[in-house]
Amino acid sequence: MSRTEGVEVGCFSDGRLLGRRQLIRQQRSRTPHSLKEVLGNSAWTRLPKAVRARFADTTHAVEYVGEFDIVRASPLGRIIAWACQAIGTPVVPRTGNNVPAIVHVGPSGRGMEWRREYRWPDHSPCLVRSTKVIGPDGTLVEELPAGLCMSLDVYEAAGTLHFVSRAYYFDIVIRGTQRRVRLVLPRWLSPGTTHVEHIDETDGWFRFTMTVTHPLFGEMFFQTGRFCASGG
Repeated sequence: MSRTEGVEVGCFSDGRLLGRRQLIRQQRSRTPHSLKEVLGNSAWTRLPKAVRARFADTTHAVEYVGEFDIVRASPLGRIIAWACQAIGTPVVPRTGNNVPAIVHVGPSGRGMEWRREYRWPDHSPCLVRSTKVIGPDGTLVEELPAGLCMSLDVYEAAGTLHFVSRAYYFDIVIRGTQRRVRLVLPRWLSPGTTHVEHIDETDGWFRFTMTVTHPLFGEMFFQTGRFCASGG
């Protein structure tokens, strides 16, 4: 996973400049560069070997084939999903059971891209894409369409890998400049807390479960399904 590098600025004497360079190198060495480092070595080693392989930095492009047992949304969630098609479909706008799907995973210029392709019968495929990157402060971030981002907490529990949203914000680039503005959404205006579980199963299969819960309106979205590497 990639991260943004800092730059040295200002005027210093030789001694102070050397000390500042050493400090920057130390900070960079302490900043996580991979999911393994964000999670911590102890938690990483507790994950099943198959999970570590799926989330390793050396992972190549792969397709996981399976189906979502349940794709559910509240009435308000459906309205939000339908409206969000205007900014690139960060959440699927349909619901159903036993929905065939393909999950495409592979490295991108910024991090690891995940594309979920839902294939409802009698409908064109619906694609939801996001990219996991590591910010300059070592925070894991999920980048969605239209500059919408989620900062994430990640942890391991009983061999399951958990991703939980910490905050939502829009990362906006000022036109004609390289300046970026972060517009943080208040909790009540966000979709809610997103909790994703990656659960390893037998024979190369894993379960993906996502729950989005709003602080005022309760469950907004719920999805769960089983997948296996294509040809596996």
